[in-house]
Amino acid sequence: MGRSPRRPGGERPKAALPAEWTRLLAGLSVAFQPIVQMRTGRCHGMEALLRGLERSPFASPNDLLDAACMQGLLAEVECALHGKAVAAFRALDNWPDAKLFLNIDARVVGVAGSPWLAPFALDGGTPDPRLTVSLEISERRELRPDHSIEQAIDRYRQAGIGVALDDFGVGFAGLRLLYESKPDYLKIDRYFIDGIDQDTRKRAIAHALVGYAHALGILIIAEGVETEKEFYTCRDLGCDFAQGYLIARPSLELHAVPERYGIVEELNRRDRRKPNEARLRLSEVIERQPPLAVNSPKTELLDYFRGDNSPSIAPIVDRQQRPLGLIRERDLKRFVYSRFGSELLRNKGLGDTLLDLVVKSPVCDISTPLDQVIEAFSAEEASDGIIIIEGGEYAGFLSSGALIRLVHERNLAMAADQNPLTRLPGNAAIVRHIERALQEQDRKHVLAYLDFDNFKPFNDRFGFRQGDRAILMFSERLKAWASGNGGFAGHIGGDDFFVALSGAAEEDALARVADLVAQFRSDAESLYDAEAREAGCFEGKDRYGAVRRFPLLSASGVVVVIAPGPHRLTSDAINTAIAGHKAIAKESPDKLCTVHLPPSLSPPPPSAGGGLGGGGGGTPQH
Repeated sequence: MGRSPRRPGGERPKAALPAEWTRLLAGLSVAFQPIVQMRTGRCHGMEALLRGLERSPFASPNDLLDAACMQGLLAEVECALHGKAVAAFRALDNWPDAKLFLNIDARVVGVAGSPWLAPFALDGGTPDPRLTVSLEISERRELRPDHSIEQAIDRYRQAGIGVALDDFGVGFAGLRLLYESKPDYLKIDRYFIDGIDQDTRKRAIAHALVGYAHALGILIIAEGVETEKEFYTCRDLGCDFAQGYLIARPSLELHAVPERYGIVEELNRRDRRKPNEARLRLSEVIERQPPLAVNSPKTELLDYFRGDNSPSIAPIVDRQQRPLGLIRERDLKRFVYSRFGSELLRNKGLGDTLLDLVVKSPVCDISTPLDQVIEAFSAEEASDGIIIIEGGEYAGFLSSGALIRLVHERNLAMAADQNPLTRLPGNAAIVRHIERALQEQDRKHVLAYLDFDNFKPFNDRFGFRQGDRAILMFSERLKAWASGNGGFAGHIGGDDFFVALSGAAEEDALARVADLVAQFRSDAESLYDAEAREAGCFEGKDRYGAVRRFPLLSASGVVVVIAPGPHRLTSDAINTAIAGHKAIAKESPDKLCTVHLPPSLSPPPPSAGGGLGGGGGGTPQH
């Protein structure tokens, strides 16, 4: 089918759809599913979803769009569907307070002449100032290589339309699309959210995505949140918004856009965990600098920056208090210090909104761990500071000076609580980690105490420098293990170490600890000569001074599994359980002994070391 001629400016006149397509689309309906702020429950927006396909020849929206594409009608069908969604959204009560999220086929993005603006305009063709729209570009469609995504996104933004990347992580474009589109939102696909509370690899990927996106000023939406544990995990990883059946299913019967969703407020009320240190510290140091609305007259910038004590940057927010970036005073010097600055800023040729002057800024949630805040600050765009959000809304600004002070405090604290040899966290940090784990009673925790077998005769036989090499070798393994599994590693002292993993499936967590122990046994062989490796042992003196043969160096450990649910366990109980089972671990073929706490009703078997040691208890399993 031939294309219609284009109007000046690149937009085609709206083509009439064939009658069969008009009838087909008229029989479809639009459902809405909310996108909600994770820390407040406030409704941020509604995603429009197509329903009624069972009355059509198509099994899915993708099938419908594929058929339209084959007939050369993809842009026209997409435009008609958007018009249908906008009309249904406008029919709801209270809709100006929420954003409308619309899916757009990636094959339409950037195609010259696509009538992308028409559905969002008023009858006169002018943009509707009350309608805030974000287009969701799905990663599931392969992008055309012969057009510029950046130019298309720029045109959307000039028209006040936001951009979200949908289904991120499971499609074709991946990081390329993230780089080129510079989106406002990133929607992590349901594949990575499903069971994220039990899957350390999914948590590690989501953690990296959140950190990267926030460093670029992009907000995160977790798609398909269906359980309370998924909600808490996504929230604690730093996701800003959630969407899924736990909050609300797509509805065809929606009559009004709710201001808030009680389920989210209730989940946050029921979370009795103490606010993390980062949240408390950031609350103390951020500047509660008032933002400017993006639709403010440009002349207000002159007043904002006027005065000896005026700030050097202005945070810019949209109608929903979502941060869009910064305007820097230094970029306006030619206006601020000009006799005719006010007249120049009124010049329409320089742009009609503050958005033309906004530069992107890193964004961090007020609960973001300080390590992630510092990582965001390392981005080139963070030279002015970082915007801090709470519940997805602007909360304040962390200046570069305040962040440098935080970095200094953190470095001093880490230096005071690090093992000087391995640079791993020391005893105080380990105790804090155990206490936090005991407070989080909705998740399973795996805590492991690890030490070397026969380390004293090895150290005496080969010298302290070789002993230090063994300790450093194991510590590097621990660091890589903790980083790759989203866990924690610490150095108690000497050849005593601690590792922990929270929220993982027990079988998976135990396998990872066992793999760590097995890897060290293999690594340690490099510390011996060929003769000792061949013999599988070395000669050394025991504690009584007698010379005998000892096996090659290995590590063993007691693994404490804390089941989710209410309990009154303390860190002393953990230490007692570990001490009572060390001898069992060293005699075990795999060098591990697993203890379940709280203990089961069945009595534990006696330990090889003469009992459970002070009644620490548990159910050991070899």
